[in-house]
Amino acid sequence: MSDDDTHSRLELLEQNKLLIHELFQLEQDGHKDARELYHDEIAGFFVRTDDDSYTLTSAKRDSGESETLHSKFGAFSEAYEKFVNPSNLLEIAQNKKSIRVLDICSGIGYNTTALLTHLKDEEDVEIEIDMVESSIETLATVLFIPNVSKAYGYVKKEIESFLIDNGYLQFNKVLSNVPSNIHINIHACDARDFIKNEAKGKYDAVFLDPYSPSKSPELYTIDFFARIKEFLEDYSLILTYTAASPVRSAFVHAGYHIGEGPTFHRSGGTIASLSADMIKTPLSFSDQKVIALSDVGVPYIDSDLNDDYDTIVNRRQDTREKIRGVSVFPSSSKLPRYLGLNPDTIEDVNLRNKLNSYVEAMGFESINDYRIHDILNIDSNLPSRDQILALEENLHNVLGK
Repeated sequence: MSDDDTHSRLELLEQNKLLIHELFQLEQDGHKDARELYHDEIAGFFVRTDDDSYTLTSAKRDSGESETLHSKFGAFSEAYEKFVNPSNLLEIAQNKKSIRVLDICSGIGYNTTALLTHLKDEEDVEIEIDMVESSIETLATVLFIPNVSKAYGYVKKEIESFLIDNGYLQFNKVLSNVPSNIHINIHACDARDFIKNEAKGKYDAVFLDPYSPSKSPELYTIDFFARIKEFLEDYSLILTYTAASPVRSAFVHAGYHIGEGPTFHRSGGTIASLSADMIKTPLSFSDQKVIALSDVGVPYIDSDLNDDYDTIVNRRQDTREKIRGVSVFPSSSKLPRYLGLNPDTIEDVNLRNKLNSYVEAMGFESINDYRIHDILNIDSNLPSRDQILALEENLHNVLGK
């Protein structure tokens, strides 16, 4: 786990966006063959992944380097393994007449498609999915991506209908009939605005799939997670690909229990729920120490759900600088993971001396000072959330003496 996941969600290339807007204009002007004319150019941004599904060539926000939106090991497989399979939605569908799912930052629609494919035999169950995606260009690009399953046609049809209803396109070209039990609602807006103004009822699961926390911190704040709670059942799960410490910390301080998400080609994630019983795999004690005891565990905050990127990022950075080495341990050199260990077992002398110097600056004798052991003395049978909160309380009490 790291402060910022190496597998980050990325933005569409600017060239792709420009092509989409040219396409919009042509079709609005009555050109029935506009999509055919632009098909090959737009398809040039597609990358075939190892499971024969496609992802998009994308640009990092900070560097402009070309990467891909999903794992090259399999974009559709990733959606299934990280979001759909661990969601318990098949079991829920087999015991309810209807299910509701919130797909935040739905992107090219693979999470929703994987879910509908997973539930294809549940024809008597009403399935409602709210797909929230702020990028109109991304939604339009979906119309050009080859089908990964029959259900992808349903997603395309609903996206096309949305784009027509809102004046972006004019012609019905997607030849797919959406089954009467499937209801896909497209919301082209900031997910924060959706949660504040449009969300209603209860969801059986939430797929949280924005860009990485360092790119879209506004969708990983304590406050955003706290608002989502209003729309969850006790058994509902939030599933996300990220294992970043500030995200997990935000879940904990918003009142969720958390655990490990499934691993897909060495990349893990996080599962959150209001019920501890829904968490199957707890976090490691090492990860809990990082979240609870160091500055890297400082969560993002956005109290009114309307702050901009710089405000949210700078607020967290200011807090980290203020408390680092004062009320929490510094995260430098992965110090939290070494707390409680006998320093003599660390063969790298420079690292050993550096780690001890960090804790000595806070008044401890070494990384296995008896007071550090007092901090780490918690009930290991508690759920991960409760262990993290217990570690935080112990740290506060020890430093306050």
